[in-house]
Amino acid sequence: MKFHKQTQNFMELAFGGGTPLKAFLTACVVGTILTTINHGDDILNGNYPHPLKVLLTYCVPYCVTTWGAITGKLQKIISNVQDFINDKKIMELSFFNFENAITAAYYADENLKVVRVNNNFHKFFPLLKNTTKTYFPDLLRKLGIPSDQINKYKVDLEKNGRVFIPKIELRIDGENKIFSLLSTKTSNKTFDYLNGVQGQFVDITDQ
Repeated sequence: MKFHKQTQNFMELAFGGGTPLKAFLTACVVGTILTTINHGDDILNGNYPHPLKVLLTYCVPYCVTTWGAITGKLQKIISNVQDFINDKKIMELSFFNFENAITAAYYADENLKVVRVNNNFHKFFPLLKNTTKTYFPDLLRKLGIPSDQINKYKVDLEKNGRVFIPKIELRIDGENKIFSLLSTKTSNKTFDYLNGVQGQFVDITDQ
């Protein structure tokens, strides 16, 4: 049943939407031109080429045109799927596991501009009122994280695609806090907007 469905879908791509007529007209024009170029002199001299060769000369542009139509339709389907699946919804699904995490999680784009943080991020760092579209190293700076650790974050992320800073000491609301910061680059071939950096602060104050 699955094979039959796949065959049916392929037949619709290959022979639906006016593809056969387009391929036929292309084959007539291109095939005639190629036949004239390759065998024109022989035909004028009364030496006709083998019918199979002439047939193949017409079949090739027909097949190429059909294949081009199939790949074009597939690309359109993929584009429509990406448009249908709203990027905001995909982001929400991707970030779902972080929403109730006990860590302060964030997601930034490829330029390190913050796209989203979870609720704990604001609880951990009430100083950071507005985080969206903010350059993440600037947020680290606002928290009072030393420059050498911020540089380590940027260098390790660029060089290794991930970074781990085991101990960050901060003073928040009059309390001394200690965090670990873990971050890694993300990659997704289907949805470009999921290519970026995700990470989380872990509160290790009492450990």
